[in-house]
Amino acid sequence: MSIRVDVRKFAKIENASVKTGDFVMFLGDNNSGKTLMMELMYGIINMISDWNVEIGCAKITEMEDITYIKFSSEWFAEIESIIDNYLKNNRRSFLLECFSIEIPVEEIAVHFEMTEKEFYVGTIAETAYLEKEDADGNRKNIVCNVAGTVDEMKLRLAKYALLDMLGLPVGKRQLFLPAARAGLQMLYRNFFVNRQGKSGLALPIYDYLKFLQTYLPKTQFGENEEELIEFVDRELLDGKIEFRNDVFMYREGNCYVPLNRASSMIHELSSFSSVLKSEGSYGYLYYDEVENSIHPIKQGSMAKALMRFCNLGNKIIISTHSDTLAGRINNLILVSRMKNVIRKNDILEKLNWSMWDMLQPDKTVNIYEFKKNEKGSVVVEELEFFDFPKIGYDFGRFNENIDMLYDESNCIMG
Repeated sequence: MSIRVDVRKFAKIENASVKTGDFVMFLGDNNSGKTLMMELMYGIINMISDWNVEIGCAKITEMEDITYIKFSSEWFAEIESIIDNYLKNNRRSFLLECFSIEIPVEEIAVHFEMTEKEFYVGTIAETAYLEKEDADGNRKNIVCNVAGTVDEMKLRLAKYALLDMLGLPVGKRQLFLPAARAGLQMLYRNFFVNRQGKSGLALPIYDYLKFLQTYLPKTQFGENEEELIEFVDRELLDGKIEFRNDVFMYREGNCYVPLNRASSMIHELSSFSSVLKSEGSYGYLYYDEVENSIHPIKQGSMAKALMRFCNLGNKIIISTHSDTLAGRINNLILVSRMKNVIRKNDILEKLNWSMWDMLQPDKTVNIYEFKKNEKGSVVVEELEFFDFPKIGYDFGRFNENIDMLYDESNCIMG
């Protein structure tokens, strides 16, 4: 279950069809529309998560003191049609809400992707709960102890089914980490002085500034959460990001350094570290230009951290124009998908990787390459995964760069 967003003639993007999933990566040249597409996805999910859902064609069955309500593909198709009509008739107001400027676009459409065998079913008695059944007949509890009148509980269950489809379970939110996070991290307090509304900022950027302004550190963590935080501190930061007296500080040993005195790498990574330690629960993270100011060797550790973050049950969309980071992510996914356990364990031992670095088998991966044509416009292509031969994803543009460097070296050496 996921959603797909289709656009046509969106800024310089000729067309794109992008699915949400557990791990999504946008890659391509600078100024190819990756950030715009991420911001659009953020705006659409934000709009749908605030949607006033209706029961519509959901199937309701009454049995004595129990009411059953089923949200199947027909119900989601009905919601999809309503949302698409809204986007068609209110495109300008949506774009202004998302971007604060009217970006040209001919068409935006949303599709809920699920099979006929997948559905959500709610059981309503004194309280209510909601379960999701997948195509294999396996059921998973989504939410329980929903209170209210019967009609109120029906609407709340409908809302929870929609949120789960978006990848935002109950209590989870989305957050966008912009490419300009270093400067925003230093200046966010100044932004809110004598300003009204979003002041011309795109919605994802404004929400990120609010995240910094209202930040509260978490006091208790699960075992796997602590393990990821320690990994980021050890392998990426060589220290810790701490929130002391309402100020973000970098701690190395017993020495505390204000972020504006720390290195650019610390600035860039402080946002990700702060998310991991935040009291807020962010089920969907958008991470623009992940590789900013990170040494190529440390980009390998960043790739592992992203895998581990996803394994905690979070969904993530990243953008990159780093062949190093994309290559590391590709290698991790390639080994994750290996079916030969003996061979996989041998590789993990040789590369000093752990099973925690491996993306879990149930996690979906979608990789999109943003390709410029001769006219300067962009076509977005979803890349296919090749487990044989063992190349994973074929990053055409990045492979061209590697081949160019190889040819240059051969020419220089004669």
